Amino acid sequence: MTETFPRLADVEKAILADEIGLETGIYGQYRLKTSYQPIFRREGANLALFALEARLAPQLAGKQITAAEFFEQVAPDDRRFVETLSRVLHLRNHRNIGVDNVANLRLYLTIDPDLDMRDQGVGSLDSIARIAEEADLSPAMIICEILDAPELPMDGLAGIANELSCCGMQISIAAFRAGKSAIDRVTLIGPNVIKIDGAWFRGVQDKAETARLFPAVLTAFKGLGAKLLVQGIETSSELEAALDAGADYLQGRLLAGPALVGTVVDDSPRPVARLLAREDRKIVPFGRHRKG
Repeated sequence: MTETFPRLADVEKAILADEIGLETGIYGQYRLKTSYQPIFRREGANLALFALEARLAPQLAGKQITAAEFFEQVAPDDRRFVETLSRVLHLRNHRNIGVDNVANLRLYLTIDPDLDMRDQGVGSLDSIARIAEEADLSPAMIICEILDAPELPMDGLAGIANELSCCGMQISIAAFRAGKSAIDRVTLIGPNVIKIDGAWFRGVQDKAETARLFPAVLTAFKGLGAKLLVQGIETSSELEAALDAGADYLQGRLLAGPALVGTVVDDSPRPVARLLAREDRKIVPFGRHRKG
C-alpha cells in the first residue's frame, strides 16, 4: 500500500457482506469486524440509549484479539488503508444494529490526525460524510473524536475541527486535563463533546484538591456549550460520582459492554436507582468528598 488515501474501490475489494448485510473486512489472515458500545444520557429517572461508539474487533483464526495486538502486525504503509477500511465498516454496519430507532442513534468514531492530516491536509474527512449518507446515516448524527487533541498544534487542531464542522459532523475531544490550556483549546475549536476516560475520572475524584477544582472546570466547559462524556464506568459508585459531577453522557461496562454488530442491543431504559443499588459505595462523589 502507499501513503496516499486509498480509493474506495480498493477498500470495497477488502469487504465481504453476509446474507443479512453484516460487513467484514479482510486484511491478510485477519477478519475485521465492528463492535459497538452504547453511550447513555440521563432522562429523568432513567439512562436512555443515546449513541454507539464504534470499535474495531479483529479476529485471527476465528478468535478475537485486541485492536492493539492487530495493529502491531499492520505494516506502516498499510495503516492508512486499514484505518479507512475500519471506518467504512463502522459506518455501514451502523444500520445493522437491530434496534427500531437506529437512525436516531448517534455514531461515535475516532479520527487519527496523524493519518487524516499527513501530506493530504484534512481532505479525507469529507469521505466520512459521503459514506454515511450512502448508508442512510446523516452526518449530523456522527460524533468524531479527535485523538491526541491535547498534544496537537493549535492550528492543526483548529483545522481538523473546522473540516469536521464543515462536513456537518459533531466534534469530540478527549483526555483534557484541568487548566488554562484545556480551556483555551475548548474555546478555540468549540467541541460538542468532551470525553473523560474512567481512569482519569477516578484519579481526579480520589484527591480532595482535584475533586474541588474539577466541578468548576466542568462548569467552564459547559458554559462554552460542550457536553461531558464520562467513560469507563464500572461500578455504581463511579456512576454516582459521574452523575454528581454533572456528566451529560455516560458509558461503561456497568451500563453495557461492547458487542459485535449483529448482537441484539438492549435499548430499554436503565433505571438509575437500580444501577446505583448494585453494590456498596467505594468512591466518594463530587461535592461530598472526604477531607484530607
